[in-house]
Amino acid sequence: MKKWIVLIVLLFPATLLANPVVFDPFSSIRLVLIIGSLLWLEAAVITIILCFCRMEIVPSFIAMFAGNLAIYFAIFLPVLSAVNNLLIAEATIVTIDGAFIKIISTFDSFQMEDFKGLKWRTAFICAIVGNALSYYVGAVIIG
Repeated sequence: MKKWIVLIVLLFPATLLANPVVFDPFSSIRLVLIIGSLLWLEAAVITIILCFCRMEIVPSFIAMFAGNLAIYFAIFLPVLSAVNNLLIAEATIVTIDGAFIKIISTFDSFQMEDFKGLKWRTAFICAIVGNALSYYVGAVIIG
């Protein structure tokens, strides 16, 4: 039964055929569902990677999802509309995500008992992998 739920959650945005870069985020319920799915996927992937770095799973996932949501609406959309260049907007998001991951790793509530610290390089690799996967899945869904 769990396999079907995962399949439905992953394929549901594909049936909606919306592009989170092209449309206004408040004009379509399809867009909201796709953005939510992509941000959820990105948060899940980053959390899995951070789990291997000895960070707590649930607090990290909640922080990453909320952080990605805030970063998308407060930074990505304004930067994208200002520069009208997706590469610059994505590079900005990866940089901010990496810094956000590093910042949350300094709080005790996100650390397991044997946490030894998170390097900047690891934080940026997590951000790159999460954002690349999110971008790729979004491109596959719309194309």
